[in-house]
Amino acid sequence: MSRIPRIEIPAPTIRRIPSPTIRSVPPPVVRAIQPPVIDVPTPIIEYPTLDLPTEEGYRQQMSPRDEVQEEPETNRNLPTTPPVPQIPESKPTITIGGVEAPLPDPAPLITAGATALVTTVVTLGATIALAQIKTAADPLLKQMTRPKKKKIKIKQVKPVLHYIMSDDGAIEILEYSQKGTKVVERVTDVEKYIRDQIDNDSFYEYDNKIIIDDVIKDKFTKEGTKRFKTFFAPAKSIAKKLGSKFSI
Repeated sequence: MSRIPRIEIPAPTIRRIPSPTIRSVPPPVVRAIQPPVIDVPTPIIEYPTLDLPTEEGYRQQMSPRDEVQEEPETNRNLPTTPPVPQIPESKPTITIGGVEAPLPDPAPLITAGATALVTTVVTLGATIALAQIKTAADPLLKQMTRPKKKKIKIKQVKPVLHYIMSDDGAIEILEYSQKGTKVVERVTDVEKYIRDQIDNDSFYEYDNKIIIDDVIKDKFTKEGTKRFKTFFAPAKSIAKKLGSKFSI
């Protein structure tokens, strides 16, 4: 039996590298310098002294003062001024029956006349303005007070067209109107008949109330069923509505 040869692994090369030489370095010179001494003077601030008035003094300054200035007395040893003689006021008079009567002061008379004139002018102006306003508003007042005529609306009763299926398979159209009930038409192609009526009269759907029994829906095409779906009504619903209308 052959043996597996042994593999010799060489020693790592890093072990053969010499260690580096480490030299000693002196400490930095900065560490040997002494820290400087900084002499900062203490600041002294001299604040000014403010002479503020008190509240009482402030109010006295704000309030107006009545300063009375004394006029110096002047004495020049002048002679005394004699008093001025008063002349009595002479009022105009009028003689009535040998009796003199004083006339009134003209100022009150002028004021009373002016007041009367202004009052008269204002009264006349207001009277004329009211008369013009009344003349202009008279047609409007008559129109407002005129009785309105009531319009009587007459409700139009639309005839009802009822499409039903007879026993032989034909479609009969019954008409319910104010004149009575009658058979209008008997057709086999109901969809073609309705389309022809609409082509001849564009208001056929609006002038008539159309009811189509739900049992004849199969007589219509798919397009016709979609076109006239609002006219279809089940027989049960029709009987219920008619019964409630005519119940005693």
